[in-house]
Amino acid sequence: MKSLLFAMLVVCSWSVYADDIASLNKQQLERKIKEVNTLQNAILMTGSQVTDVDALFEHFTEDFEYIHQGYGGRYSRQHLYNNYVKFLKAGQYQYTTPRYQIVTMIVGHDAVSVERQQLYEGKPESHLTVFEFKGPKVSKIIEYWK
Repeated sequence: MKSLLFAMLVVCSWSVYADDIASLNKQQLERKIKEVNTLQNAILMTGSQVTDVDALFEHFTEDFEYIHQGYGGRYSRQHLYNNYVKFLKAGQYQYTTPRYQIVTMIVGHDAVSVERQQLYEGKPESHLTVFEFKGPKVSKIIEYWK
């Protein structure tokens, strides 16, 4: 009887866990990308606050990782958070218009490749970024630009 109860508990627990990490569909992933992009832009604006950083990081998994070889490699969630807050408090985020505009998205299974554009020295510059998801949260961001 105890074995049967244990087996049922394991199966039920696993099904709850599986529901928590269910994949988002194309429209949901696109919405998430737009939301994260908006939150990233908000942090870079003049007058942004630590609450803006907190709002962005609510969309990241606990094991989130940021990878950007052009900026030094791999960063844990905590390291990236600390950097955002450090630069924010140092007054280094002074944009008056959003930095990134989404140009196009290619949605895959639990991942979205995004071309974003910014103006750099008055000229449009494109950046390629891949966002990976675990359920509704971003688990990894990989930047492919310098």
